[in-house]
Amino acid sequence: MKKSSSDSIVIRSWPKVMFLYPVMFTTLICGAVQWVADPGPENQGLRDTAGLIFFGVLCLNLMVISFEFSRFRTMSVVFFLFGVFFFLLYLSRDHDIFPALQEILSELSISMSTSFYFCLGIYFLIVFGVVYITTRFDYWEIKSNEILHKEGFLGDVRRFPSPNLRMSKEISDVFEFVLMGAGRIVLSPASEKQAIVLNHVLRVNAAEKKIQDLLSSLSVELQTEDDDQVVHGIGG
Repeated sequence: MKKSSSDSIVIRSWPKVMFLYPVMFTTLICGAVQWVADPGPENQGLRDTAGLIFFGVLCLNLMVISFEFSRFRTMSVVFFLFGVFFFLLYLSRDHDIFPALQEILSELSISMSTSFYFCLGIYFLIVFGVVYITTRFDYWEIKSNEILHKEGFLGDVRRFPSPNLRMSKEISDVFEFVLMGAGRIVLSPASEKQAIVLNHVLRVNAAEKKIQDLLSSLSVELQTEDDDQVVHGIGG
């Protein structure tokens, strides 16, 4: 089993702003709903609902990119929320907790104009487009004999040997993995003292499998070459 020297794997490390895509979709959907609906006062409830949905998605999305939710931390948050919910259920036996919360939410009036939603959504699209373009000029390429780090518009290249390369995959944030299958890949070339850490690699499981396949084929190739050398030595 051999791979040609042209076979390679491209790995890109993306910025955290990419995880704000739920906010972008929410703004565009809310803007489209308000644009189709009658802008009259009878649809103020619809605008308030859209505003609450947008505000909720924005808060949750900002929390995802602001903190690192490990498996333990995620489970702690889930159990905490369950605890709060059952505590409120217990209090509701003697007090009108849920009607009071519903009344508070009904009095909230968070509404934005259709122009605000569309302008914010278009701004996100522009930012994501710029990020996509910049990642075309900053990436890592893993080949059978070397690792290349290409960056900059002029194509600056750093080279690392790939034989005896060790790799590990880490899913440090559960929500980032849920949103875009993102994780961290750590490459440890044998000749380098410091490991290469690639954060926010999208579809990290697929990337890990491709690297493992490349490393395993490289190992088979090196082993075959070593066996050939032994055979030749004996024949001589």
